[in-house]
Amino acid sequence: MTQILITIWFALGRLPFVFYRAVVTLISASLTLLILVFARERRMVAFKNLSLCFPESSFLQRLRWAVAHIYFYLRTFLDRAWLWAGNEALVRDRVHIENPEALHALPHGPATIFLAPHFLGLDAAWSRLCLEVDMVTMYSNQKNPVLNELILRGRSKFGDQMLLSRQQGVRPLLAAMKKGRPLYYLPDMDFGERDSVFVTFFGVKAATVTAVARLSRMLKAQVVPVTTRYSNGRYTLRIHEALPGFPTEDDTGSTQAMNHHIEAWVKDNIPQYLWLHKRFKTRPDGESRIY
Repeated sequence: MTQILITIWFALGRLPFVFYRAVVTLISASLTLLILVFARERRMVAFKNLSLCFPESSFLQRLRWAVAHIYFYLRTFLDRAWLWAGNEALVRDRVHIENPEALHALPHGPATIFLAPHFLGLDAAWSRLCLEVDMVTMYSNQKNPVLNELILRGRSKFGDQMLLSRQQGVRPLLAAMKKGRPLYYLPDMDFGERDSVFVTFFGVKAATVTAVARLSRMLKAQVVPVTTRYSNGRYTLRIHEALPGFPTEDDTGSTQAMNHHIEAWVKDNIPQYLWLHKRFKTRPDGESRIY
């Protein structure tokens, strides 16, 4: 069944752009309605996250954000068909680097960490950057082996990319970065208390990995944020300036500063941040569960 669904999904990705956009927009809107009606847990996670992070907003505003987010989540998920099966020309056409000069201006000396917060277009950003540079990244194994293989194949399609599972540990990642590969790193998921500190995200304590600060200090790596925005079937990728004064000697302070930067980018594009993730699942001792 999984293989049949993947075949249909990738067949959609081969449609001409104008037809593809119309069909997938209809599918995404229909699935959004189904999720709002039947997927109570997922719906409530998104709404709870928005309520915690934007308590000053009205109920109606949070509802609009939640509905838009679910739609964008589905829409950008379906776009992985052409990201993972399309050719280089197609990806260049549909994923635009807003400031390519920033990429070409990166110094060759220090190691680079591309900091990619969980905006919904992060796979589009990865595929587009793969056309310009060979990178290393880490991934979490999926329970479904067919889907796991599909993701690995899709993300390895362009260039000579190195994808490491979290089970492989940090040594091969360090070796790759020392040889000059930039790291494409997603810093803002709840992986539990291990290797994490509790710092605030929109005023709420969130278990946040300290890997960005530690790797940056260890390798004297610059941290270059990458954010992506979806609009009308296409993506715009922005490469920001390297984080100034990062890291400090304090991992907790550096990680808090990173979260503050992410907050600023999220405020500029609220519906397209990953609100369906249980970002506040891990709680400090003594605090009650949120979800």
